[in-house]
Amino acid sequence: MDHIDTSEGSMNRGPERRKPPRHARDVFHAWMLEGAEYAGTLDMPKLAPAHADPHRIVAFSDAMDPTWDDFGCFVHFFEDDSKIERFWSNPRVYLSKLGKFQGVLGLDYSVCYDFPVALKDYNQWRNSVCTYWLQQHLPCAIPQARCEDGNYSAVLAGFPKHSTIAIGARSMVKGLGDRSALKRSVMHIVDFLEPERILWYGSDMYGVADYPREHGIPVHTYPAKGRGRLSHHSEGGEC
Repeated sequence: MDHIDTSEGSMNRGPERRKPPRHARDVFHAWMLEGAEYAGTLDMPKLAPAHADPHRIVAFSDAMDPTWDDFGCFVHFFEDDSKIERFWSNPRVYLSKLGKFQGVLGLDYSVCYDFPVALKDYNQWRNSVCTYWLQQHLPCAIPQARCEDGNYSAVLAGFPKHSTIAIGARSMVKGLGDRSALKRSVMHIVDFLEPERILWYGSDMYGVADYPREHGIPVHTYPAKGRGRLSHHSEGGEC
């Protein structure tokens, strides 16, 4: 029988944070976490701080259109999961074109309040894994943050403090319940991360972005495109 170390020091050390092993059938994408360090109860990869204030942004699905050739903006992933799932399936395919842009905003897989907790944790983890990987290969990848009352310390554990971050408010402002949840999420994010700047995608009506502004944090807003396609714009908002 193998010897098990039950000394007091061993019992108090907690689980070691090892790099995920490589495997021929790596469906959980451990290869995207090469060199990563982890934080919190969910083993979130630690993300690097980002410092940028993009003038224009474009949705991932539009940016990856073969005809898209305007690279003077950032790419964002604030779209339906069905439009960004292909990135998770084969991220290497998109790296070359993403590298032509000024940078990206981190992934935004859904974490709806009525999802099972395990699914929300998994999507939060995927968001951070993809953002970590993009930070290793692109000049600028800005972390995208969202959380709930009971999980903010776990899902934000790997996020950098005093960094530019992105927040997606699309579809979260009109309904009173969603709006209240968004406001609380923003308060947790601001208190926990103390960001230098927030890139806000979607409406900031009804005071949803007041809390960071009251704390002197600049909030750069970008109007959401909805579910349609936007033409190129010369200034502000989306490309």
